[in-house]
Amino acid sequence: MKKMSFFKISVAAAILVSFTACKKNNDHTTTNVNNAKTGMEEMISEKGANPDEASITQTVTLANTGNRERGDDDGHYLYTESNTLGTNSIIGYKIKKDGTLQWQEQVLSGGSGTGKSLGSQGALVIDKEHEWLYAVNAGCNSVSSFKIDDKGKLTLAHSADVDGKTPVSVTVHKDLLYVLNRATDNIQGFKIGSGGMMTPIEGSMQPLSSTGVDAPQISFTPNGDWIIVTEKATNIIGTFKVKNDGSVNAGTFTASVGKTPFGFDFSRNYMIVSNAAGGMSGAGSSTSYTTYNGKPAAINGAVASEQAAPCWIATTKYGRFAYVTNTASNNISSYYVSPWGGLYLVHGEAAKTDNGPIDIVVSKNNYDVYELNGKSNTIGWYQRKPFGELILKGTATNLPLSTVGLATY
Repeated sequence: MKKMSFFKISVAAAILVSFTACKKNNDHTTTNVNNAKTGMEEMISEKGANPDEASITQTVTLANTGNRERGDDDGHYLYTESNTLGTNSIIGYKIKKDGTLQWQEQVLSGGSGTGKSLGSQGALVIDKEHEWLYAVNAGCNSVSSFKIDDKGKLTLAHSADVDGKTPVSVTVHKDLLYVLNRATDNIQGFKIGSGGMMTPIEGSMQPLSSTGVDAPQISFTPNGDWIIVTEKATNIIGTFKVKNDGSVNAGTFTASVGKTPFGFDFSRNYMIVSNAAGGMSGAGSSTSYTTYNGKPAAINGAVASEQAAPCWIATTKYGRFAYVTNTASNNISSYYVSPWGGLYLVHGEAAKTDNGPIDIVVSKNNYDVYELNGKSNTIGWYQRKPFGELILKGTATNLPLSTVGLATY
């Protein structure tokens, strides 16, 4: 009996020692996780001087006092494109003072859509002055301009044919407009005149790196000196120097850091690119680049989100955060952009979405975020919270099956 008692005591002691050691290890792991979280939050807060965080507090304070403002009594507006086969149209919503969307109008674009997803970012854009909207008509190879009145309503001004096939993305800077033609793997520029008239620019037609590159987006850099195009099939980023007459030099092509570069936006003078990784589960990432002299240079590599098919991207007003829709994961990731351009994942899943999230925009008030769901045919409305979080607030439904693109002011 004594031997048995000693055995039981020994086993009990061993279990206690093992449990104590395990608890210490767990406590140590928990401490490391908490320290890492605290370190991330301290970095994001920028010692309390992060303006994107401050704007959240300001908006919430105004809402709590019943004085939430958006710059004018008429609010702001959100637009998307039906891309309907045969007859394309632009759908306009008024953004009410509480952030909800109110359907306002549907205006014919003067062209036709394709009746299916374009798989591109920037199918429609608004100029810096919020006076003109431009949209592609991918089904008939044209681009249209619309005058925006002070109530956010659109009037079709002009439609111009492009010298290429399947325009999927458009970008504007001052009086210059460039279109990306996917099927013919080229870009083309137009000079914007009075009344929204678009005139082709001689010497603006330039080829991409090869054929069949499956390019999803074209955009001017913020200063308008360069045009950038991502190529999904070749894992290349093309850059084109803009000349004084509005035409561009032949492209320079740089290998992307991250596979299947898709959508991009600019943040704190850096370019943030989503990498769809061919849609592979858990393989998505995003990369921050400098673009000095038109040559993209990755800053801290492809930063994994562990999501599937990150494709569309939008940055906040002051460039501290980037939100990426993960089309195959049905969620949104959030990243922090440091002062030196380093990219850091904050939330792999900042919010869930409806089915097939594609385009995403941050509203003019820097608080409301809207994303388009290509398979659910809905627009999700979110509000920003501290440290990159998003809270779903509502949904606009019954969009056409082929709806693409989002633009707001």
